[in-house]
Amino acid sequence: MPRNDGNKDKSEDLKKLELTIRNIHKNEEFLAENAEELTPHQLKDVKAHLASKKKHLEETDGTIK
Repeated sequence: MPRNDGNKDKSEDLKKLELTIRNIHKNEEFLAENAEELTPHQLKDVKAHLASKKKHLEETDGTIK
């Protein structure tokens, strides 16, 4: 019977977290480049969503590490 490696899950979570943070940064850059195609209300909603997701991930980052 194989042993469970508790660090494996932690390692995978950290990789997912870093990937998600990189994707958020890419989305922010894309949003800045294509801002003229969105209405101000849509732009505000998308920025708020990305900011809340980033804040949640940064808080989670401290608990995982």
